[in-house]
Amino acid sequence: MFVSIVAGLSRSVPVSEIISVREEDEESGSRRKDDGSWKKIKDGDGTDCRKSFTVSYVERCRQHRWRCAEVTFTCTEGALCQTWVSSIREQLASISSRPRSLLVYINPYGGKRQAKHIFEQKVAPLFAQAGISTHVIVTDYANHARDHLRTDAEINKFDGVVCVGGDGMFSEIIHGLVWRTQIDCGVDPNCPDETLSPCSLRIGIIPAGSTDCICFATVGTNDPITSALHIIVGQSQSPSTAAHH
Repeated sequence: MFVSIVAGLSRSVPVSEIISVREEDEESGSRRKDDGSWKKIKDGDGTDCRKSFTVSYVERCRQHRWRCAEVTFTCTEGALCQTWVSSIREQLASISSRPRSLLVYINPYGGKRQAKHIFEQKVAPLFAQAGISTHVIVTDYANHARDHLRTDAEINKFDGVVCVGGDGMFSEIIHGLVWRTQIDCGVDPNCPDETLSPCSLRIGIIPAGSTDCICFATVGTNDPITSALHIIVGQSQSPSTAAHH
C-alpha cells in the first residue's frame, strides 16, 4: 500500500492503482500544498531547497466511474524525492498485468461519430501519462479492424488490443483475434472438429458507440475515462465474470 497524508487525513492508495509519478519543477520557488495554502522551505542561505513529487492515482466515484486524482508530496532534500520517485516507478514497472504497448483501432463512423475525438482528447493523454505507447489505426470501412488483425497486424509487438467504438467494433476485434490466433497456432478455424487455441492478448474497450453494452457489462458504465483507467492499471475480467456482472 502507498500511504498519503492529505489535509491532516490519512489515505491509503494501493500501488496497483497508481497511474504515474512525476517530479515537480521547483523553479518558481514555491508550491501549493494539498490543503490549498502555499509554503516555502528555506535552507541556511535563504534559498528554497524544497523538492516535491506528484502521484496520480485512481479515485472511485459514483455510478462506477473512475477518475484520475493527484496528491503532491514535499521533501526537504532532492535525493529523498528522487528515491521516492524511483521506488514507485520500479514498483509500477514490476506489475506484469499492466500494458506497455497497445494496438488501438478507432471506428470514426460508429455512434455519434465522436470516437476519434474521444480517444485524442480523453484517452490518449492518460495513456501517455501512464507511459503506454500506442499504435493507432483509424478504420476506413466495416470489418477493417477484423481484416487487419487476421493478416497484417504484428500482434506480437503489443500487450493488448483496444477498440474505440461500440459493440460492433468489439465484435470485429474478437473475430479477428480468434482467427489470427488459430492460424498462428496451426489450427484450421474453418474445421468444426478443431479445438480452438486461446488468445493471450487482452482486449480493451473505450466506449464510443450507440449502446456500449459490453462496457456496461464489464465496468458498469460507458464512460471513456473509466475504461481507460481500467486498461492502464491492467484490470481484466474473464468472459464468465462479465456475463454475471
